[in-house]
Amino acid sequence: MILYFVTGVVVLFIAAHLFYWEARDRIPNLPKYFAHRGIKSSSPENTLASYEEAIKLGFEGIEIDVCSLKDGTVVCSHNYDLEKETNGRGWLYDLDYSQIKEIKTGVKSHPKNSQKIPRLIDVLEFLPKHVFLNIEIKYKNMFDFSTARTIAELERKKIIDQPFLVSTFNPFIVAYFKAFYKEILVGYLVENHKWIWLMNIIHPDFLHPDGLIINQGLINKCEKHNLKINTWTINSLEAADWCHKNNILSVITDNPHIIKK
Repeated sequence: MILYFVTGVVVLFIAAHLFYWEARDRIPNLPKYFAHRGIKSSSPENTLASYEEAIKLGFEGIEIDVCSLKDGTVVCSHNYDLEKETNGRGWLYDLDYSQIKEIKTGVKSHPKNSQKIPRLIDVLEFLPKHVFLNIEIKYKNMFDFSTARTIAELERKKIIDQPFLVSTFNPFIVAYFKAFYKEILVGYLVENHKWIWLMNIIHPDFLHPDGLIINQGLINKCEKHNLKINTWTINSLEAADWCHKNNILSVITDNPHIIKK
């Protein structure tokens, strides 16, 4: 009899966790538009110059990519592979900051205005305190929590003065924040419908889908769980209008003209 009772309780608990959960209500007001890795019209992405360009255009939210070096320094970069966008060689996670601080990024996209790779702490000191940050965490493998731990420590020490959320494609990192750092808002990034079901296990604060996969079914599913949607990368004015008419919370964009409209 006891075994049946315990089994029943476990089944109810699992069912409630998977099907009857709701995202938390207490979330701050997010900007309608986030500049995707800054604005790259004149400067390379994920640099102080691209973030400054976004601010001058009027963006109140900036999406930045971060990853960790060998010595634990967190820098702003979309790629670990230095050869994709810089004049350096090798992988960021194999190098210390002293080895990359003179390397220039944007040598292919902005050869006449290449920039240094900024540290996250430099960005936090540089940006105005009102700018809302969407900090996307990159990782070298699914169990790499190094960058997540550093950001959690920065928040614990109140070094991050700007309002912010973290986002990642890695469901383990989402679960890490939800389990150990509930005060930090976290968004779950998805680029196809294949992995959306995991939100029922990890319970993110936001879903961050590729704009191409948003449909009414996904919107209804998120509304059922009180889960807000921030989408990427929306570059047309028509698509941005559609998003806001359909209760998409925020749009991440490369288009510097969207904010003017």
